[in-house]
Amino acid sequence: MGFTLIELLVVIAIIAILAGMLLPTLSRAKEAGRGTVCKNNMRQITLGLLLYADDHSEFLPWPGGVDRNFPADWMYGGQEDTFPKTPDRWKNRAFGFHAESGSVFNYVTGQPRVLPYSEGITTTYPVYRCPSSGKLGAAIRVNFSMSSLLDPGEQLANRRTVGSKGVATSTVASPSNKILLVNEDAATMRNASFAPGGTAAAGLFVTHAGRINIGFHDGHLEAFKHKKVMQIQSGREVQEFFDPYY
Repeated sequence: MGFTLIELLVVIAIIAILAGMLLPTLSRAKEAGRGTVCKNNMRQITLGLLLYADDHSEFLPWPGGVDRNFPADWMYGGQEDTFPKTPDRWKNRAFGFHAESGSVFNYVTGQPRVLPYSEGITTTYPVYRCPSSGKLGAAIRVNFSMSSLLDPGEQLANRRTVGSKGVATSTVASPSNKILLVNEDAATMRNASFAPGGTAAAGLFVTHAGRINIGFHDGHLEAFKHKKVMQIQSGREVQEFFDPYY
């Protein structure tokens, strides 16, 4: 028995309604999977940072700055601007980061560190990437930043200063509450160092369905909402979440 035109249209309408209901769910499930990959990558990098400290008298690698490239800097390269609205600028051979030259590369990947640093190398290593960071994130090649308050000479509250060797893991107060690594907004990543109240204060931390991943000194990770990331970059919460000695 055949269908009438009205019956066929009703069936098509029902299918369309069901598809409209399922697609958002599938999209959220897909993003949840990408968020898990991001967390796994951050967990491996966090382990690499701590392994580096084990081999360097407990001192963590340095967060560094834009193309600073000191031997202990965890990441080489960077740029004065990410040019989020001008993709043609991303093709510059000096654009992006060079994980292969950073001080923790061998600890994270098991591959030898590549020195001297070369602008001509544009290799991407999946472990340093967040799969939800888009085309700009892919061009930058590294989508995570260390807390800047771990850098030698960094000025802390109450006239305290990080020493010339940086921060030793044994001196970090409340490591389960101190931020080590941030899944930063690619648009604000001029360096791979997360400075509370710096360029990151203009970021949008909604990568994974309205949240971003953050790694702590004890090795655990949490997903923070954008509002929370804004809060921890100001006032007393900077000390609570970033100051290694507080």
